[in-house]
Amino acid sequence: MKKHPDNLHDWLEWQQELHPKNIDFKLERIKSVYKKLNIDKIAKKIIIVAGTNGKGSTVAILESILHQNDFSVGTFSSPHILAYNERIKINKKEAEDSLLLEAFEKINELRGDTTLTYFEFATLSAFYIFNKLNVDYAILEVGLGGRLDATNIIDSDLSIISSIGIDHTEFLGTTIDSIALEKAGVMRPFCSCIYADINPPSSLLSYAKNNGTSFLYNQNDFSFKISNDSWVWNGKNGTTVDLPLLPLIGDFQYNHAGAALQALEIIEPDIFYSIDKIRKGIESIVLLGRFQIYNNKPEIILDVAHNADSALKLKASLDKFPKKNTIAVVGFLEDKDVYSLTKPFVSIINHWYCGTIESKRGMNSDEIKTRMKSVIDDNLIKTFENMEKAFLSALLNLKNEDRLIIYGSFYTVSEFLIFSKKQNMYITNESS
Repeated sequence: MKKHPDNLHDWLEWQQELHPKNIDFKLERIKSVYKKLNIDKIAKKIIIVAGTNGKGSTVAILESILHQNDFSVGTFSSPHILAYNERIKINKKEAEDSLLLEAFEKINELRGDTTLTYFEFATLSAFYIFNKLNVDYAILEVGLGGRLDATNIIDSDLSIISSIGIDHTEFLGTTIDSIALEKAGVMRPFCSCIYADINPPSSLLSYAKNNGTSFLYNQNDFSFKISNDSWVWNGKNGTTVDLPLLPLIGDFQYNHAGAALQALEIIEPDIFYSIDKIRKGIESIVLLGRFQIYNNKPEIILDVAHNADSALKLKASLDKFPKKNTIAVVGFLEDKDVYSLTKPFVSIINHWYCGTIESKRGMNSDEIKTRMKSVIDDNLIKTFENMEKAFLSALLNLKNEDRLIIYGSFYTVSEFLIFSKKQNMYITNESS
């Protein structure tokens, strides 16, 4: 690069053009640059979180509990919803531009002729920042898969796999077992791996046994019971705690919280002497775009659901609310299975507004409609050339007693939040 950018926007634009591929699983490049950073360990303790869905929730739960217990915590997650800075947080605060620019400069200076993808640049930036600030904990969310993901170039002290479902089949394979094996790559010998869901695929159990990893999973090694106003968690080592209900909607979120607590019982058992701090940590969890009730009247719900498993979980959460006239605004990426993302909602969504996401990877709204017509009446579907026009039309047709669901991608939720801020139409009520 002849002239270095002097602001975050220009750096990010440049990073997207640096490497010929958006996704490239050849880890030799990022490993070679990481070695040049001369980092002994990015944090005193490292937790890596893989999985099809629920990674972001699990990271947010761990982050909040550890922060409340006075540990310094660095988190790395993706993608971002509103600002790139969301990807790298220190003690629940987004990294400042100046810190990111310092990391970018250093990495660019050391990489030589080695090209890096946008995600690889972000990963190394997180590693640089966590090391510079000497954090107690680094919590890393895997970008895609696990075995060949950039986050997996270093050894973690403990791994979590949040769930296994069908997604990214072009990279991870088309079966649950093949996808599970890719995600199993985050396991390390003589360390623990926590599986947040019940009934783990047999390939995970076999991999853990062959790898010398202690594998613990939901309803076998730890369990929980939810009541009307609290939930009780029981850990592998005999810990029992009574906790406030999660501020995240959906019973499946307790799988992620249960796994996070089991991880902490293993890696930081003394925090269970401070139950009040754990309770405050639970109450302080913040996560955008996961069944986020953005507005109450009319009801507007945002969800980043973008694969079959997350669509079913969104439907299950909606079923717990009173039925009402519902409009959906959807935008999908071109590699997504529209059938599995829309079929679960046939009985509860009355009108569909399809937009085209503002991304090279966005599926055209007419193509979305074509794929939806096998399960949804043609007359119930409207298409728009962009997401903004879809949002505007939906809001104009929305009555106070109606519900609006916006889902399909991180991009879809991001574009709505940007649109609504520009329109200044609603005040956010974050109860996500």
